[in-house]
Amino acid sequence: MSTTKRLIGMIGLLTILVALAACATPTPTPAPTAVPAKPTAAPAAPTSAPAPAPTTAPTAAPTAAPAGTVKIGAMYSLTGSGAAIGTGQMEGAKMAIDELNKNGGITIGGVKMKVEGVFRDDESNPQVAVARFNEIVKDQKATALVAGSLGNISVAINEEVKKTKTLFIATNGVPEDFFKKEVKAPTSLCIVAASEWAGRGAGAYMADQMKAKRIANFMPDYSIGQGTMKGFEAVMKDRKGVEFTTIWHPVNSPDLTSYLIKALEYKPDVVFVGSWGADAVNALKQALEMGAGKKAPLFHFWLMNAFATGIPANAMEGVKGQMFWYHDMRGFSDAEVVNASEEFVKKWMNGRKEPPDPYAMSTYYGVMEIARAMELSKSTEPDKMYAALMDNPDWKGAKGPAKWRKDGAVVYKYSTWIVDGKGAAERKSDRYDAKFDFAKIVDVYSGDAFVPPLSAMGY
Repeated sequence: MSTTKRLIGMIGLLTILVALAACATPTPTPAPTAVPAKPTAAPAAPTSAPAPAPTTAPTAAPTAAPAGTVKIGAMYSLTGSGAAIGTGQMEGAKMAIDELNKNGGITIGGVKMKVEGVFRDDESNPQVAVARFNEIVKDQKATALVAGSLGNISVAINEEVKKTKTLFIATNGVPEDFFKKEVKAPTSLCIVAASEWAGRGAGAYMADQMKAKRIANFMPDYSIGQGTMKGFEAVMKDRKGVEFTTIWHPVNSPDLTSYLIKALEYKPDVVFVGSWGADAVNALKQALEMGAGKKAPLFHFWLMNAFATGIPANAMEGVKGQMFWYHDMRGFSDAEVVNASEEFVKKWMNGRKEPPDPYAMSTYYGVMEIARAMELSKSTEPDKMYAALMDNPDWKGAKGPAKWRKDGAVVYKYSTWIVDGKGAAERKSDRYDAKFDFAKIVDVYSGDAFVPPLSAMGY
């Protein structure tokens, strides 16, 4: 069985980085990505049930863009288990297209072209995603697409891009194998990261910056935790003085106390928490109740709005975490990045009550990079657009300076940010509901361990 087929069959979720509209009472939400290291049971809510049969979408006759118009597809999970991520992603795509049109559209070969968005719901189902992809590309004649709320959907779309060439930018976390030369379609890219890279970045930060010598990994026993551990173990090979143990906990368990006790019995310098969604909420609440933070600091691998807003403020207080991006960058040392981030959030909040999550931001810039590719190449042909990005790889966004790599990944100057969780007394509601003011930027990881070398991807 091919690498890609294994991925489609075993991946349940996607994040860095693996994303998510916030909710006060979280449900298990999908993570940045996932490549199982061993066959395990996937979480009940996101992936344990068989995928529903594809919903038949209305089939329209092939529709080319009107003269003076270019089509860009956007497909996300607006229903199903990925909707917490996908709703914000779709808003990011629409915001970018609206902005492009307000500025006159895209200039292709000296001609201004309006942008028509082709928006579709993949229903959190890879089969539906494939059908909708073909509708967008073959019927609607779009030659570029942003998509992907769940990792297995991005993998499925990548396979379709091999058959029907399209410039595809995944704006969620994907499995690391997505970037490998034998797996990636020639015109596929991902603007976020791989779940393994969350483990790489966190592991390097805990060892190098926190100077941890003993780390207890508290991981969910399914693909998210396994992918995170794969990256963590890879960077630990170069950090010989660091010892670690891994405590695997069941998914969707209401009581994780016994597993936390095992982690603390290791007497670690830090407990590395890889729990996601409702499991993360339960783990941090129970850690507070048993005073775990007084025995060892807690470090969460990939904080996101959706579940961080559901963690009680007193349980978040003092918890460190890694974030792909945060909607309040004030306090970060790079003023240019702070200003770019503030400008993006200000535009987003115009007409919206909740701040953007990292994957909504990434989707906005995914559309903008498609527009840049069209202008640079003076074309809507996928090969030419992709080549234009490879020839002009540098760009900037709310995350700061970024650069496309030949494996379709983006290398950011600032890979991830390190935050401290805020207690109730520190939270403010001057911009949005205080539950979104759950963290403050305290540091950044910008080392070279986050992204593996191109040679590891087969280049």
